[in-house]
Amino acid sequence: MSDGSKSPWNSLEIAKLVVGLLMPLALAFIGYLINIGFRDADDARADALRQAERAQKELEVTRQQAQTRQTAVGNFSHFIYERRARSELLHSALRRHAGAPTEDSKRELIERKRLYDEAYVNWNANHQANLLLVRQILGATNYSNFESMVEFRLVSKTFAPIDNCLTKAYDLAIRAKDPRPTLAECRATELIQSALDCGYAITDELFKLSGPGGKPQEAESIVDARCPKG
Repeated sequence: MSDGSKSPWNSLEIAKLVVGLLMPLALAFIGYLINIGFRDADDARADALRQAERAQKELEVTRQQAQTRQTAVGNFSHFIYERRARSELLHSALRRHAGAPTEDSKRELIERKRLYDEAYVNWNANHQANLLLVRQILGATNYSNFESMVEFRLVSKTFAPIDNCLTKAYDLAIRAKDPRPTLAECRATELIQSALDCGYAITDELFKLSGPGGKPQEAESIVDARCPKG
């Protein structure tokens, strides 16, 4: 038997030694790769969390803006419906007093005219602010089509004729004359209904536009169809 066969460092022993040396290195390398994977996963989760938080904040800002605009629509709606309601009440008092004039009906007529005048003054005092309110609701920076429709369709074509009609009728009634022919001639009932239809269309469409997904052209088309043109 050769001396080589008696050597304690035969191939098997050498292989065991190499494996013994390499195993810790392999385990360390595998652990390193696993740690990298964990760190990447943690980074991905952290990034996803940041994106979710950012999206939540943006959603909250959008929600708050929508709430602010919807509150503005509600405030604007109050001005429209106050003036329209006072018109209807004065119109009713004019007809009732003309049909059966008494001191009580006259006092009621005078009181309703006073309240109507307050609504008229309140509207006109806030008219420019209301137009700017419409602009705020739309998020516009310049004069908008909706402002134009409020100013020239609701006010000029509806509220102004109602005011002219009711004022003439009141002046007749207060002098003990019958206001009903004047009310019929100026179509007071139709004008007051038109104020309701137009005012509703404007406020309803503005409310829709105050939130996400509003369609301005569609809204303008609806208002155009429900507000008087001339």
